[in-house]
Amino acid sequence: MAASSALREHILDLLWSQWHELGISSTVPRRHEDDCIDPEPLIAFTAVHGDLDARLRDESIDWVLRYGTYVSRARLKNILAAWGALENPRFREYAATVNAGSHAGWPAGRAKALAFRPRARALLADLSAPALLSLRIRALFGVGARAELLRSLLARPREARTAAELAIDTSYGKRNVLNELEPLRFGGLVKSFRVANADRYQLVRIDELAALLRPLPSQFTPWTQVYASLHLVLDLVQRGVKRSDLQNAVDALRLLEEQKTTFARADVQLPAMPRGAEAWRLFLEWATEYARSLARP
Repeated sequence: MAASSALREHILDLLWSQWHELGISSTVPRRHEDDCIDPEPLIAFTAVHGDLDARLRDESIDWVLRYGTYVSRARLKNILAAWGALENPRFREYAATVNAGSHAGWPAGRAKALAFRPRARALLADLSAPALLSLRIRALFGVGARAELLRSLLARPREARTAAELAIDTSYGKRNVLNELEPLRFGGLVKSFRVANADRYQLVRIDELAALLRPLPSQFTPWTQVYASLHLVLDLVQRGVKRSDLQNAVDALRLLEEQKTTFARADVQLPAMPRGAEAWRLFLEWATEYARSLARP
């Protein structure tokens, strides 16, 4: 199998596995039962790369129409804007299709809805599975920045972070994060203290909150950053189909350099790359292995 084809297959295995956790029927094994699924980056990536698998795209739209009350439109927009994909035509078609079947009001511009017939096949019996922690928090605390803050704080409960760091992790604006941290602090779930001219926030009463929300997953993969990295890689590979290996190698080296922060936030180990056309083959091998490690943790 060509490296680019293997990359796509691993990404599809990852997507199907995660959507399977959310209640979509799939023949792909569930390999993310103990990892906290993050709905908005999963939806964003599935929509933007809907050409990978039209059936998965349609099944995901079906899920959104049924369980969209647990999805944050504001956070979805923030994630897409961070990826530079808010005006992506495939996402706009996806959003228009969601809007046609609901009152979601997603940013679709003038895009037309896809030829789509709801089947209502997605089914979540309840939200008790470890992987569904984000949805469980939203069911209890509402959809918004407060729910994402609780998810983020539970993921790293002993770590004290600034509002700016929490804003990156939750994909909400810093002002929004500060507005939600204050009642959490006032209510005794969060404490704040000053370190090196910056306020830091840390979860307290960890055991009580964990008891309320258990079972907790053992893994909290930073899926927003991971899918941002996969989006960059897949976009480069798709654009490179008609280019020379040398040009693709130059683009790959540039991408790894310019997006170091994005990859670092995703905990990605970047490869050591040589100069010249050979770098493209090594980049494809690295990207394929990275996608495989995500699909088969």
